[in-house]
Amino acid sequence: MDLKKHFSLIENFISYFLFKAIDAVIPLIIIPYLLNVVSEKNYGIYAFAFSLIFYFQNIIQFGFYLSAVRDIALIRDDKKKLSKVYNDTLTAQFYLFVASIIVLTILLLVVPKLGEHYIIYLFFIILLFGEVLFPMWFFLGMEKMRFITMVNIISKSMFALFCFTLIKTESQFIYISLYHSIGFLIAGVIAQIFIYKKFGLVFKFSKLKDVKRTVKEAWSSFLTMASPTIYYNTSIFLVGLHWPQRFAGVMEIGTKVSGAFGVVNTIMTNVLYPFLNRNKSAMHISRYIFIVMGFLLSISMYFLADFLIELWLGEGITSLEIGKAVKYLSPAPFLASVISAFGVNGLMIYKKDKLYSKIIVFGSACGLFTGLLLIPTYNYVGGAVTIITALTVKALLSFVFCMKVIKENKKTFHEV
Repeated sequence: MDLKKHFSLIENFISYFLFKAIDAVIPLIIIPYLLNVVSEKNYGIYAFAFSLIFYFQNIIQFGFYLSAVRDIALIRDDKKKLSKVYNDTLTAQFYLFVASIIVLTILLLVVPKLGEHYIIYLFFIILLFGEVLFPMWFFLGMEKMRFITMVNIISKSMFALFCFTLIKTESQFIYISLYHSIGFLIAGVIAQIFIYKKFGLVFKFSKLKDVKRTVKEAWSSFLTMASPTIYYNTSIFLVGLHWPQRFAGVMEIGTKVSGAFGVVNTIMTNVLYPFLNRNKSAMHISRYIFIVMGFLLSISMYFLADFLIELWLGEGITSLEIGKAVKYLSPAPFLASVISAFGVNGLMIYKKDKLYSKIIVFGSACGLFTGLLLIPTYNYVGGAVTIITALTVKALLSFVFCMKVIKENKKTFHEV
């Protein structure tokens, strides 16, 4: 039985690794082509638009990647309970989608800089609907990583295919968001068909009181999941707001490279979270793995930044700027690993959701304050420092409070 359990964990890790690798690599393949065809300025307009849409993605996800995953991991063999969690969560996401569209429409009407390229944002509405249709939280909770990977290959491959074959002139940059969104929509449709065929679940709108309860229970998880956008995404958004929008592209590409280096941490965090909820004895060794892995990734990121960027994008001022941003962001993988070890796979597993959400909000607020202070003067360098500041605060507080909880648990155990 133990062998089967560990084999399943390894399979999920490999599947989710492929999922995140595809998520990171395909955009990196597309970016040089798009920069060359549509220009750095127009790519920056797309990156700026997506930085706004990303806020709405987080609203629709609403922390269900933690709250619903934990619920499903514990009741996945009970079809009746599973169906209720599925319906309640998906209904909540639909209402959040409608609210997001209303807010986005108002922003397009009242903010000239957004309304100027309104068609890009309208195309992105398709992406937001695809976000609703593809319940990642369901597959993470059921530990069906292989399916997620296969669908992601289809989705991202179609995005790449559309970009390479259909975007041929500078003016066609407005369609990047459309092709990006179509991939999400197809993934969502496939997911709903799979859920019906494999698990026999048919979506039905839940009662409003059940939706309210679901949202309320996910509030702490929402703050945990959404708060990072305050410094990651807002860094891109503020750079595009205060500087020529090509610099938003520099910042966005820099964070993509940083995300590529941190992909192993993201995989481990999501794969181990449901596993550690059921096997708390493995938390001790997982912390050491997180820390060592994060340290090695950060060192590699700093020393390989210039070489990899030049190899990827060639020589030029943009490559130098992106390389500089990546070096400033190089502590991110290590800090994210500390947060994963002592926060998500530490405090969250010890049911300290409210404490962890407070840490996340405080760290994000520190990042936001730093961004407002530095970005208007220091451009993308200020954006990178914003991200590292927020991660540092979160990492330190997660470590301190998790160690405190561990000591309290040991004391209680010995007293018993």
